[in-house]
Amino acid sequence: MLRPIYSRPWSFFMLLWLVASLAACSTDQFPLTSAIDVQITQAGCHPTEWRVPAGQAISLKISNKTNLDYTWIFMGRPVTPPFDAPDTANVFYTHAVAAGAAIAVQFKTPPAAGEYQVFCTLSDHSAKEEQAGRITVVQP
Repeated sequence: MLRPIYSRPWSFFMLLWLVASLAACSTDQFPLTSAIDVQITQAGCHPTEWRVPAGQAISLKISNKTNLDYTWIFMGRPVTPPFDAPDTANVFYTHAVAAGAAIAVQFKTPPAAGEYQVFCTLSDHSAKEEQAGRITVVQP
């Protein structure tokens, strides 16, 4: 005969541990930050996800470890690559980084919470553009 889970204390604690473990795996696993540090390598841009506060100044550091010029693009509205001329109106913030260079700049995040696309593309747009990451903007 099966006994209810509450009659087996170890089972209850195992269930509690499982629930707590799953909660730790939520989409908020990336810490809220006001500093974004990006490495551009032959394998792409890393990291690919960030959580930032809405309407705040963010420090952006980009190190381009390749021999090609790249542009980091934070989209204000979703687009489907490749970019067309009208898509430039959807760019929230962008910064070019020369081959082998590193930059440090600041920009202010959008006031609206949500998920925003990030592209890391060759500056001359000679290759197919693909989404390189995502910035989740949250209310502080």
